[in-house]
Amino acid sequence: MELLEITGVLPEIRKKGYQKVQLEISGMGQDFQRLVLIFDKEILLHLRLSIQEYRLEINDYYFKEKYLIINWLQTRHPKYQSMDKNRLYPGQDVPGLGIFHQISDFIGFLILSLRLNGAVIRPEYFHDAVLFSKKFRFLTPEAQALFFALRRDFKNESIRGISTYLHSGKVRNHKNVLEWKAVEMILFLEKTLNSFVFNKKFDKKVSKILDTIKLSVAET
Repeated sequence: MELLEITGVLPEIRKKGYQKVQLEISGMGQDFQRLVLIFDKEILLHLRLSIQEYRLEINDYYFKEKYLIINWLQTRHPKYQSMDKNRLYPGQDVPGLGIFHQISDFIGFLILSLRLNGAVIRPEYFHDAVLFSKKFRFLTPEAQALFFALRRDFKNESIRGISTYLHSGKVRNHKNVLEWKAVEMILFLEKTLNSFVFNKKFDKKVSKILDTIKLSVAET
């Protein structure tokens, strides 16, 4: 609970009208933990975390380091159930809490306190990737290029609109249906490693792939 207080997660949740919050932690030792915040039998925050050795390939070299793996992250604001369902993002039954900044700080503190090298997440939805892109990057040039293309080709659409089109199968790459795949995004704690992995060679690959992508919304 203390770390949730320090990073502002609990204070922000209280501001939204959830005063008496219950914390449930379960799992199998340090390597896997399930963290849930509950208010009146409603889940407000659901995190599934694990610590794993992650195999990285950089310039044809392979090495293993320990990372915090974010297997699942969900926030819920059940007091806003009366909200227009058309304004929800794919995968939501109620709006989120809007506390990504605080959760990001919480994850950062965990990485430091556990002496890990960073964090890895596989965003299930495009809008999740947008949030995490503030600190994380896709590990493959293909995934990074597709992410850029979605922002480029639908620059006049909202993030919710893009995500809805994408996850309802309405986005085409040329004439092919585009399927969103949950692939790894990574945050390196060591900044020098970040610049080493995401170097000019990586950026050139992204740019080359980006030139081959042309996205549109299928006519109904």
